[in-house]
Amino acid sequence: MSLNKYDIVVIGSGPGGFTAAVRAAQFGAKVVVIEKSFIGGTCLNYGCIPTKFLWQSLKTKQKIQKSYEYGFKATLEPVIFADIIAKKDRNIANIRKGMEMILSSYSIDIINGFASFKDKNTLTVLDSGITTEVSTDKIIIASGTKPSVVKNFIFDGDKIINSTDALNLKEIPKNMLIIGGGAIGIEMATIFSGFGCHITLAECENYLLPNDDSEISEEIRRNLLRQGVDILTACTNALGDADKYEKVLIVTGRAPNNDLNFEKARIKTTQKGFIETNEFCQTSVNNIYAVGDIAGKNLLAYTAQNEGAITAENIVKGNSIKIDNFVVPQAVFSMPQSASVKVSNFSQCKDIIFGKFPFTASSRAFIENERTGFVKCAVDKISKKPLAFWIVGAHSDELINTASQILKSNMEHISRETMFHPSLSESLLNAYEDAFGKCTELPKSC
Repeated sequence: MSLNKYDIVVIGSGPGGFTAAVRAAQFGAKVVVIEKSFIGGTCLNYGCIPTKFLWQSLKTKQKIQKSYEYGFKATLEPVIFADIIAKKDRNIANIRKGMEMILSSYSIDIINGFASFKDKNTLTVLDSGITTEVSTDKIIIASGTKPSVVKNFIFDGDKIINSTDALNLKEIPKNMLIIGGGAIGIEMATIFSGFGCHITLAECENYLLPNDDSEISEEIRRNLLRQGVDILTACTNALGDADKYEKVLIVTGRAPNNDLNFEKARIKTTQKGFIETNEFCQTSVNNIYAVGDIAGKNLLAYTAQNEGAITAENIVKGNSIKIDNFVVPQAVFSMPQSASVKVSNFSQCKDIIFGKFPFTASSRAFIENERTGFVKCAVDKISKKPLAFWIVGAHSDELINTASQILKSNMEHISRETMFHPSLSESLLNAYEDAFGKCTELPKSC
């Protein structure tokens, strides 16, 4: 057993762990990353990036099919899905190489294997029967999550599959049952139905995206129905018909990767197995921090990145920066995309008025032939400050960044001269103005 000594050990190289490792190295710390699989974690290898690549591939297919609307005559050869998957894998490999190069440029070591706590300053790493022991002053846990399972159903990688399995299918199934109407379920339904699979999407709650705005949920439902997806809501027994489907994809949530012997370091966890952390991302053990999904707060790549950067500074310089989740945007890659953002205390806000602007009234949407959807805005009636935005429509995943900055900057109002025309982003302004009956781009309401 070899022994290695570092200033900081980072467990996991997903968005949170990678960012934490690089930032800590920028402060001069000697850093090692322990990774049981591939650099980039779930986001790069099994989640965000491959999903968005397949979505973009579908979007490209649809644009070719609609190119006649711009005066082109194009024909599309039959889709070979295995070729799309191969291209997806090549792109991911290239991104991964870039991340490895960045780690190397900062002299950050990488140890492959499964990490396990021996005590609060020592970890053992097992890889192919070889054990390495790592000693350190500080530890950042960024071990992430894995697909959660449904009682009495075991992922076999063939018929009963998880999201990772789905992203590596070489052929499009004839039909598929998707259990879970959250963001992942909607994205999978969109992608696979777009490539010719007959999808049944089942959600146990009364509507899709049960934690989001009901109007957004309904718009997504209608769009999926137009795409040929069968939708079952308030459905608690969909798995009873599992035999009718070629594939059953279960995407009902994520469970923490917590099999690291946390008890050996006396790290406290919640009832669901996530690590308890304070506002500095510090655990119950002073020299150990946790970021990203494993901390169970926001299971999002970009909040993990933010936590990783802040934690690295806190762990090197002492706790001084608190995590601020006052504004956190979210997006779902339906077709078209949807996105939302609101101030964290939105549920306590009073005297709220709403504005809405359809993309059918947007000249830029006409130019891009992307007229489906709308922007909805919530405004404080007294202060006139915008409090939330919901968007269904093309590029909403990009528009929501502008909306987030509007909320984050605590603007008292949105000004027309700050919005380029013609643009989709000016629809944020139009929805805001509509809340006060001042939008000049809409007809007078009855």
